Amino acid sequence: MNPMTPRFVLPKLLASFVILLAFGFHQASAIEYHVDINAGNNSFPGTTERPFKTINHAAKVMEPGDKAIIHEGVYHEQIMGGKSGLPDAPITFEGVDRDKVVLRGSVTVKDWKKVGSVWFKVGLQPITRQNLFVIVDEKQKLKKVDQPQGMPEGSFCLDINNNYFIRLLGDADPNTDHVVDVYELDMGFNAGARYGGTAKKHVVLRNMTLEKYGSYGVSAAPNQHEENSHWELDNLKCQFSGCGVFSALDDWYIHDCQFLRNAIHGCQIDGSRVRFMNNISNENEFFGHSGYAGAGLLIGPNPWANSCEIKGNTFKDNGYPDGYGCAIYLEGRSYNNTVENNFIEGGTHAGICFYGSSYNKVFNNVLLDIAPKNSWDLCAAFVIDRSREGAPTQSVGNLIAHNTVCGCSSPIALSQSGAEIPKDQLNQFVNNVFSYCRRILPKPGTVVAILRNNAWFSCPEETQQRSSSFEETAKRFYQSKIVTGVDTLDSKPVVGSDPGFKDITKRILSPTSNSPFVDKAEPLDFVTTDIDGTRRPQGLGPDIGAYELQK
Repeated sequence: MNPMTPRFVLPKLLASFVILLAFGFHQASAIEYHVDINAGNNSFPGTTERPFKTINHAAKVMEPGDKAIIHEGVYHEQIMGGKSGLPDAPITFEGVDRDKVVLRGSVTVKDWKKVGSVWFKVGLQPITRQNLFVIVDEKQKLKKVDQPQGMPEGSFCLDINNNYFIRLLGDADPNTDHVVDVYELDMGFNAGARYGGTAKKHVVLRNMTLEKYGSYGVSAAPNQHEENSHWELDNLKCQFSGCGVFSALDDWYIHDCQFLRNAIHGCQIDGSRVRFMNNISNENEFFGHSGYAGAGLLIGPNPWANSCEIKGNTFKDNGYPDGYGCAIYLEGRSYNNTVENNFIEGGTHAGICFYGSSYNKVFNNVLLDIAPKNSWDLCAAFVIDRSREGAPTQSVGNLIAHNTVCGCSSPIALSQSGAEIPKDQLNQFVNNVFSYCRRILPKPGTVVAILRNNAWFSCPEETQQRSSSFEETAKRFYQSKIVTGVDTLDSKPVVGSDPGFKDITKRILSPTSNSPFVDKAEPLDFVTTDIDGTRRPQGLGPDIGAYELQK
């Protein structure tokens, strides 16, 4: 030993070596457990030949780096406990087949007994009474009533002894030609230290279906965003629950999942640096008005919902007609999120809406047939409005660029809280294609947004109907203060009646060589490719809209 070496160096080095050795030893000894609801037993060791019976039991014994292989079957359980993984050794729950490994919070009931005009069932065990539901044929939720006497058609009741009473529409027999699912459990996987669960991070969920839970398929406590960080959701199907996921927290990675027909949102993000990529989110807020703003994806409302990446997803027909239903809902104090390369179709209120959320970049998205028949003033492809979650209320600094909009109720709807917005904080719409929308709505007198270098085609259609010279009328329209609430800096918007899409009848909205907006975009340094990954520009300049014409 060098006499000049301080005496504390070797002990520290030795301690570090022991820690690394222990970590490496555990990595080498990570265990793969097996779970089989049909052939397992929790007294077994969890091997392939002698698997556990429940996922809950596996969660209790798993250590960082371990994996539970979940075999085919319906698992009527909610996973509350368990430990955290490590950055390079997550705890993994992996189904053998997404559609055959099903975690279900309800039970299917067939043997209903009839008394008078209602049917009843005894012996069910709901966890909490506030999340009660009865779903018929995966299409209709029965309405909850307080007592079994005088129940209307399409309703249910749970009495103080946990006896369920139901009455179907048309007084149909629930035991014949109908599938009746009755609530029992609140959530599938719980990531939070609440409801008897434990906080966990570095957890992977893969290849399974989570359905018919009273609250959430995957649950995390929003005020524990760091304690429940770094979850990966891979190839899940979350359907028929209150929400598919509530709420994704810091550094979650959600990809290649499906969020289908949930009662409120498909997924809610309330953390930082969440990546939500290549997912499908369809028909959420499916069972009627939820009392909330049902959405395919909600980001917010808290300020820690920031720096998230929403990319490559498909959203279709989200929202209930009488609600704030939309595909992507940026709420409250969320900020600095990126929304790009998404395809959004249908829905009842908006494609992408900003309710208090600020400084987001939204580009290379296609928005098609958004609220095409809804006449509500705030129905549009893009809505910028104030927050319903408290101050700060106004959405500012959002940049909406290079999107292609077709067939919507309106391209843009703007509202504001009354305060004047500084010019450097105005929302900006740049290089977007707006086509075949029904109207431009009156806007607030206070300037909310800048329109610059956008292309307008037969939009609004009502302007075309009023004038034999649509182009001239539209130019005056977009360059004047007729559209109040907008500061139109560009004096030469691209305006016409035909955008030159590849096939408008099939809703193929990429440009052809004769499209008037080819090479006409203002260069933006953060938009270097189009929605398909084609490099921009291909010609003398970038193309307006989500697509770049390949040359």
